[in-house]
Amino acid sequence: MPVDPNEELARFAVEKSYFRADNTVRHNAYMPGREKAVSVFRQSGLTEAEIWELGVTRVAKHRDKPLLGRAVIHVYHVLSQELSVESAEPPPRHANILGWPHEHEKQKEKALELAARGTFVRR
Repeated sequence: MPVDPNEELARFAVEKSYFRADNTVRHNAYMPGREKAVSVFRQSGLTEAEIWELGVTRVAKHRDKPLLGRAVIHVYHVLSQELSVESAEPPPRHANILGWPHEHEKQKEKALELAARGTFVRR
């Protein structure tokens, strides 16, 4: 299913390094792994309870860590960084942020921009 630019994406946080005490998003939340992808979930159209359930069942349980919150960003902000968002089901509503440069510093620049545009929702 194509990802709409107006959709909201949730990056579930099980690490404190994803956010600051003032509930702003850190760039670590959007740094890609070895696969050059950032795992996110499409939250548009879900209730708050459904979003948290998605985070608990699809992220926190798999990592055996508590769910601390989520970083939320619109797809159009991701696209503005010359990155893409591709649906990657299963699990349901899963997607990946792709198109990351190979150089770590350039990845960090893009992650900093995403973090500046994202909002953190504490659980």
